[in-house]
Amino acid sequence: MIGFDCFRNDDPPRLADAWRATDLGPRALQPMTSADLETAVFSKPYFDRRGLLVARDADRILGFTHVAFGPNADRTALDTAVGTTLLVVVPPHERRCEIESGLLARAEEYLRARGARTILGGGSAALGGFYLGLYGGSDLPGILDSSPGMQDVFRRAGYREAGRTAVLQRPLAGFRPPVNRLQLAIRRATTLRAIDEPARRSWWEAATTTGISLRRYELHGESDALLGSASFWDVQPLAASWGLTMTGLLRIDIEGPRRRQGLANFLVAEALHDLAEEGTTVVEAQVAEDNAPAMKLFSKLGFQTVDQGTVFSR
Repeated sequence: MIGFDCFRNDDPPRLADAWRATDLGPRALQPMTSADLETAVFSKPYFDRRGLLVARDADRILGFTHVAFGPNADRTALDTAVGTTLLVVVPPHERRCEIESGLLARAEEYLRARGARTILGGGSAALGGFYLGLYGGSDLPGILDSSPGMQDVFRRAGYREAGRTAVLQRPLAGFRPPVNRLQLAIRRATTLRAIDEPARRSWWEAATTTGISLRRYELHGESDALLGSASFWDVQPLAASWGLTMTGLLRIDIEGPRRRQGLANFLVAEALHDLAEEGTTVVEAQVAEDNAPAMKLFSKLGFQTVDQGTVFSR
């Protein structure tokens, strides 16, 4: 008999078993362990066991789903007005569609009970906080095209496409920063600094990146003014499971008045060159497909699309 309830303290090994038995595509960590789940999920300060819904048959776990929220405007706490179902993980079963639908329906009930007025499907840079390094790559790109079965779960429930994310990669063998007048002028007028394990700039950044190897490149101008920064991490344990020395670009921040002056191109190119010198073989970034300036920037730097993801809306 199939029953539904929430996370229990003795569930992690069986949740890992369910993950290993499910085809989640090539961008999901395999083999999964309960230690991996502890690091990327259960240890987060905002983890709520009621938001991890489990389907059971007696003591056997048939599948699970997990919901999440993003931060408020000043990134000091969760904002529950918008919530998402990150994943629906169900191994092969004769009643698989029923289990998936039951889990998703209960995830929606939980989101509404917490006050969500907008309900989405799939994680993103704005709505995540769990599974970084376990699914998706350098960030959370929604539900990947390489996980078609999971996309079908949301489509069957009436969800529609709300946004698309391109997963981009750039091999660094032989990489050289572009050389032109603008880039040379920026080089003469600025200083680039690489900071390992930088101070986290908000509660949300600390909560989501504590435990991962973070590096921030900062670009400073006259009087040491901060012009922009780019944050990277080592995409573990996924990169190790792929046999790659890979670094992921988490975010680029250019100070408002300085945008569209070539700083982002210079900053990222210099960071890539530095990472290549230190042995990184591949850099990955994720970009909303409707963000034309960002897509153009990464195309200029030689990035190519290796997968795509969808965030769904209820």
